[in-house]
Amino acid sequence: MTDRLEGLRAAVELSPDNAGLRLVLAEALEDEGLVPEALDHLGRLLDHGGLPDERLVATGHLALAHGRLQLAARCVDSARRAGVAEGVAPLQQALEAELSEGGVRRLAHDPLEEAAAGATTRVVGPEEHATFADVGGLEGVKEAIHRTIVLPFQRPDLYERYGRRAGGGVLLYGPPGCGKTLLARATAGECGLPFLNVRVEDVLDPWIGGSERNLHDAFTDARDRAPCVLFLDELDALAYARRKQGGSAGRSLVDQMLQELDAIGSDNRNVLVLGATNAPWDIDDALKRPGRFDRVVFVPPPDQPARERILSMQLADKPLEADLDVAALAGRAELFSGADLRHWVERAIDVAIDEALRGGGDVPVTREHFARTADQVRPTTLDWLGTARNYVEFANESGRFDDVLEFLGGNEAKRWRSRIPKRRRHPDGPE
Repeated sequence: MTDRLEGLRAAVELSPDNAGLRLVLAEALEDEGLVPEALDHLGRLLDHGGLPDERLVATGHLALAHGRLQLAARCVDSARRAGVAEGVAPLQQALEAELSEGGVRRLAHDPLEEAAAGATTRVVGPEEHATFADVGGLEGVKEAIHRTIVLPFQRPDLYERYGRRAGGGVLLYGPPGCGKTLLARATAGECGLPFLNVRVEDVLDPWIGGSERNLHDAFTDARDRAPCVLFLDELDALAYARRKQGGSAGRSLVDQMLQELDAIGSDNRNVLVLGATNAPWDIDDALKRPGRFDRVVFVPPPDQPARERILSMQLADKPLEADLDVAALAGRAELFSGADLRHWVERAIDVAIDEALRGGGDVPVTREHFARTADQVRPTTLDWLGTARNYVEFANESGRFDDVLEFLGGNEAKRWRSRIPKRRRHPDGPE
């Protein structure tokens, strides 16, 4: 086995960007009990997007077992961003319990993690913004944001005249890759304001009290920059429902979030708050009360106009057949996320490139190339919609997910409805 390991190490050194080869090396190292070295390679794969989604939870548990808490936290974050449903919540609870056990703890030494630990909240100036005109389709979502966020900022006199209190925030939820962050940036663009993007890795900290301090600092920064838009991405990771938590580490972060939203001892005027999540059912209910996140808005997979716009952008400056019907292609891509559409375009282009290599000349991308690759691409939103349907059926007493119910019964979901996973159990109950 030593010869094989040495051979794999040499191969990775020669081809450091070969993610598949590095993963094979990591697995071989783990099999031989060389877990710290295996985790170094798994961490590098995670940093460069080369760690398969199905390995995220297992890698998180492995990192946790060997004191690599920062890596475990990044696996939790990446799994939630990828829409991985199974095993993420138990991993997060185990991580929080480990962080709180025995008081303040340090991370195990990890050069890769130390290099990634200095991220700060990204501030995007008005000149860099998109606007709602850059967001194809989703008119209902844009209207809800305009009414709750944009209009009160633009016309405070109107709201004051009617005695209507402005404020509160909007929580955007839906499948991964369907434009929640773009909508948040477009909201800042509509208002002409700076956009402060607070990510999970900007907040979570291995020191007890560190996460709460980082969250407070993010709100303080927003108040100092007001008027501005403060965007809290992956809100479920920052405010995981206290009723689902086994330990106390995450509860204090939820309490801190509530204090910041309620502006206890501070002033949140002109701080326009937006949040986004793939798992609204995992967010503490207290955050969804009036004055906090007043509106919970479903961001569905791109509709027909949005898909046409995405496809047109992906096909821009490519050699195409003269009469390629982008609208017809978009019509065959119900429930596709933006990433799914990009994947389909890339598959079709690969077929055209293969033909060009065989023929020795440029080959335009045609509808036939898309037809030949259509069976190779399926909407990645199906798993998320299956989880959402479970909540609609078993845990929607308040009607909070009625928009999802309406979407699942509509024309957009018709062709794929029978393939959306369905479970006959309460989503928070046992398997």
